[in-house]
Amino acid sequence: MMDVRGPYAACRARRIRTAVRCGALALLLCGAGPSRAAPPSPADQQLAFRAALQAVRPSIVRIETIGGAQPVQSSERGEERVVEARFRQADGPTTGVLWSTDGLIVTSSFNFIRDPSVITVTLHDGRRFVARLLARDAPARIAVLKIDAADLPAARTRPVSALRVGQWALTAGFGHATTDPAVSVGVISALQRTNGLTVQTDAKTSPANYGGPLFDLDGAVCGVCVPMGQGGDEQAGVEWYDSGIGFAASVDRIERHLPALAAGRSVVRGFLGVALAPREVRFEPSTAEAVKAASGMRVGPNPRDPAAAAGLAEGDVITHLDEEPTPRMAELRRALWARAAGESVRVRYVREGALHEALLTLVPQSAFAQAPPDAAEPKREPAEPKRADDDRPSEPGAP
Repeated sequence: MMDVRGPYAACRARRIRTAVRCGALALLLCGAGPSRAAPPSPADQQLAFRAALQAVRPSIVRIETIGGAQPVQSSERGEERVVEARFRQADGPTTGVLWSTDGLIVTSSFNFIRDPSVITVTLHDGRRFVARLLARDAPARIAVLKIDAADLPAARTRPVSALRVGQWALTAGFGHATTDPAVSVGVISALQRTNGLTVQTDAKTSPANYGGPLFDLDGAVCGVCVPMGQGGDEQAGVEWYDSGIGFAASVDRIERHLPALAAGRSVVRGFLGVALAPREVRFEPSTAEAVKAASGMRVGPNPRDPAAAAGLAEGDVITHLDEEPTPRMAELRRALWARAAGESVRVRYVREGALHEALLTLVPQSAFAQAPPDAAEPKREPAEPKRADDDRPSEPGAP
């Protein structure tokens, strides 16, 4: 006789996942009478969570490192110096996600701040491989590893467009040195966070699961858990661990730059080379109709390359990057954070009521470490009255 317990359990788990998702909706639709549908029981919820972990588990890998040095931090002038870590990284296993069947692994760059000399990866089936660190995406705080293997159980992924605020979400990771990954349960709190790089969750994220998946009840990966906070180094945001404010680099962000990362090219932020006034410029109706934009961001004094080389000047108003509208600073920052140094971008801007376009290649922040070659020593003049903060342009090279 055929054993049907496996198919029956899987079918029941699917029914429970549907009930867990729709329980609240059923309560609303059925009213308050005696026929009201009962919400899923805690036991049913637990089964749904376990089924989700079982579905994603084959794609979760255990990462161990050997060796490494103290992290090096770059100053604003590009000088490097060894610094005491704000958060001391403990020795022990970390986590990654199998992203392709031929051995690409996405994890958090936090796990490699010491630049270890040896990296090993253990798969779900117990096989162990030496891994190579191919590249890092600095803004998204992710790293890509490679092992020499084939026919691996790559994760199923879920793009941001398929996610909904309030839906169940789980995190998993090996940081507690357990045989199976530790799991935390929560919801997706917000989408397109940190300039569009991440998904926010209240499921616990910490060094114990950085690099592990944020996944839904179907076991589809919605992102890779990373620390994310103010500051450019890979530890920024780690102080928020287990606070109920957690982040995962979104699938969209990972997929956008994965070809470059897989080829060994690290990703850093791209800059235009301009300072921007903090408040948008609103056009008169006739101008707005002519330039097909209601507002934009005004270029401040002394633009530098690549903007200057492309012809942008003080007073120009940037309205689009490629075909993406940038009516305010938030949209312009988000558009730029999505792009890397070395990428070409078409800038649409308004000058004296006329629409212009310029094609330029974004540069890394290090391009602004030195003053322009023709910059003279400024003369000492009497101090000008301080302007209000809202009237100060953003820093050179911004946003």
